[in-house]
Amino acid sequence: MPSTGGAMPSVAVIGGGFAGLAAAHQLKRHGYSFTVFETEDGPGGTWRVNRFPGAEVDTPAPMYSFSFAPYDWSRSYPGQAELQSYLEHVADRFGLRAHFRFGTTVRRLVWEEDGQRWAVHLDTGEVLRFTAVVTAVGLLNVPNEPAWPGRELFTGDIFHTARWRSDVALDGRRVGVVGTGSTSAQIVAELGGRAKHLTVFQRQPAWVDPKVSLPFTEKERARRRHPVTRRLIRWRLFLQLERKWLGGRIIRPGGTVDTRAVKICQDYLAEVFADHPDLRAALTPTSAYLGKRAIHSSTFYPTLLRDDVTLVPHAVERVTETGVVDATGREHELDVVITATGFRAAEFLCGLEVHGRAGRDLREKWGDDPMAFLGIMVDEMPNLFMMYGPNTNYYAPVFNFEQQAKFVVRSLREMRRRGASAVEVRPEAVRRLNRWLKRRLDASSFAQAPNYFRSASGRVVTQWPDGASVYWLLTRTLHARSARFFRAPSASDSPDNRHLSVP
Repeated sequence: MPSTGGAMPSVAVIGGGFAGLAAAHQLKRHGYSFTVFETEDGPGGTWRVNRFPGAEVDTPAPMYSFSFAPYDWSRSYPGQAELQSYLEHVADRFGLRAHFRFGTTVRRLVWEEDGQRWAVHLDTGEVLRFTAVVTAVGLLNVPNEPAWPGRELFTGDIFHTARWRSDVALDGRRVGVVGTGSTSAQIVAELGGRAKHLTVFQRQPAWVDPKVSLPFTEKERARRRHPVTRRLIRWRLFLQLERKWLGGRIIRPGGTVDTRAVKICQDYLAEVFADHPDLRAALTPTSAYLGKRAIHSSTFYPTLLRDDVTLVPHAVERVTETGVVDATGREHELDVVITATGFRAAEFLCGLEVHGRAGRDLREKWGDDPMAFLGIMVDEMPNLFMMYGPNTNYYAPVFNFEQQAKFVVRSLREMRRRGASAVEVRPEAVRRLNRWLKRRLDASSFAQAPNYFRSASGRVVTQWPDGASVYWLLTRTLHARSARFFRAPSASDSPDNRHLSVP
């Protein structure tokens, strides 16, 4: 339980996916009053929204689950339905569902100086007030919809993968999938053979390595249920991945790990497209392994060899009444267009209006260059914490969510211990850490090709450049030296003394 130096803070959590549940679990465990605001009608976040055919995770199940909530997974890489069931299970097992307000969207946050609290404006018109706010909206929550000329002219159906239309028939129709990232790879593998003809539009290729995603046998599931075995499997996976990431080894262009990963992908390309040199050339990237997000799939490439599937190695330029026109000027007649064009991942909190100390607008403060302290705190934004904020994306997102949730609770506990009403990161701490990040990332694979990692300024703003152990250590050691605490103003305070730091 928190120490008793001041009033117990109340907390608003925005988002009910993996990150929101991690925050809710820590807050409940330490006795805080909190409410989770979720737009959808249940927990799950991106795994509730993204229901496209073939949707599954690319991280092995033991690493893509909470350390405090093991699960009897049915396969090595769970699909959308099982991931959704897992998150429902977590919400129920730990009594978190009662803290949710489903079907409710937070539109605006305004810091109130006099009350030292956040006014949370909901889409219902209500305004609720909380001591602190935790944003857990994720990277993949606002679709990146192409603004093609003529889109409104199309007489068929057009929709984004994150807004999947289960009411639109795909079997026996001419379907176009725009994009060849991880989502597209999963959809293409499912639609090949269902559509009358499937046309896949590729602006730039990414490296693809084979992925074996098979159900566990009953014997294997029984073995994995044993607590010791389960922990050993999780630690083995963690250490295998950490070896690649620690010190930024895997993101070093031309380094040993990068070269080895590229060689695996090149060999896979050569194996699948041995008799199709044109396809092999069109699908071969020129960047480092992680110049773009790598795709893990054993079904995407074979699907492209089908007679009823065509790869168009060009971007879509415009839409007509009956189809789309690619960058070479060729028109492709289609009945359905599916945009697998990703999300506005580098535009953090773009669906939320935030006004901090002295009315400071977070969007204006960031401009084209969002940055935060360890992706969690922003100066001039007291008592505001982010999950999955700038520069925190890498191989272990769920591990990160747990560390960020613990960081939030430590901050609130220390604030209460000091009798303070607000905690804020020091601006110099944000600047120092982000200078270090920029040096590391500018020299990495992430900066070598066009990708979703970079903001409009050109800086890599989504990715973390090192191992999970480094992030864990920094969240544990840098907090005390980076934060400053404020006491609530009183009527007797002069304007110059209202926000003195609490020692």
